Amino acid sequence: MERDGMYVKQLEAFLTVARLLNFGEAARTLNYSQSTISEQVHGLEAYLGARLFERIGRKVFLTEQGKKLLPFAERMIRDVEELKSLFNDDEVVAGSLTIGAAESLCAFWLPPMLKKYRILYPQVKMAIKVGNCVDFPQWLQQNIIDVAFSLNDESGQQQLRQIELFRGETVFIVAADHELSAKKLLKPQDLAGQTLLLPEGYCGYPMDLKFLLEMEQVKANMIMEFGSLESIKQCVKNGLGVSLLPKIAVAEELKRGELVSLAWSGPDIPIEAHMIFHGDKWVSPPLAALEKLIAAEMANDPDFPRDSK
Repeated sequence: MERDGMYVKQLEAFLTVARLLNFGEAARTLNYSQSTISEQVHGLEAYLGARLFERIGRKVFLTEQGKKLLPFAERMIRDVEELKSLFNDDEVVAGSLTIGAAESLCAFWLPPMLKKYRILYPQVKMAIKVGNCVDFPQWLQQNIIDVAFSLNDESGQQQLRQIELFRGETVFIVAADHELSAKKLLKPQDLAGQTLLLPEGYCGYPMDLKFLLEMEQVKANMIMEFGSLESIKQCVKNGLGVSLLPKIAVAEELKRGELVSLAWSGPDIPIEAHMIFHGDKWVSPPLAALEKLIAAEMANDPDFPRDSK
């Protein structure tokens, strides 16, 4: 039995490193030392007679053998957790939760939600993996993440289950001394020759704007893409260009006069947020608790939409 417990810990270590591709982060997630995580992975490799990870420079990658093990390890850990839950009489939610999220949502919507979750479920270890929305379905399929908060509507993919969270307003912003700041009404044609500062990625409101400009045959001088909304705001403040961002993400800067919003005459370009799961994934207690919290927030907020399939 002790040996079985050892193998479970080795599989947990393997799965965590496979998700994060970083031994140090995996150690912090599981509350072990990095040497312990390395020993557990090496022990599993010795047992299987296979190399599961390889290092190239400072980066860690799964080997082909590691990729083969991934679905089996996940299934074995899931079976162990389900077995333990059958005999768990207390209601304490514990375990781990890996969340994929679009940077835009990490900047303003997700942190308050995770703070509430942490207060309610302090024994759940959370890891956040920021990415592009187009990556989330694959990450869910490969079990790299447990759930995704995305700007993309994945209702067309039958293997995914999703909840539409909210539909919010975006706003065009410039510095107070920008040439467009005096415009009473910004038209799509006014963006011709301008430098656009947008969040990187291939989905959501940035892509909607690009499609609109292409349809209207409006050619920007250049489009600069950033991985951080804060970087975009700082660049706009310094007069480097025009940006389109969620209104809630720039509310304080607009209030202080650090940025100027432009009234938009073109089609509505909203920000839409979705919570996405893989339909075949076992809903662990931490994941069920997160979904329950989201449902409660939606029920208490009349502006939240209902579930969409």
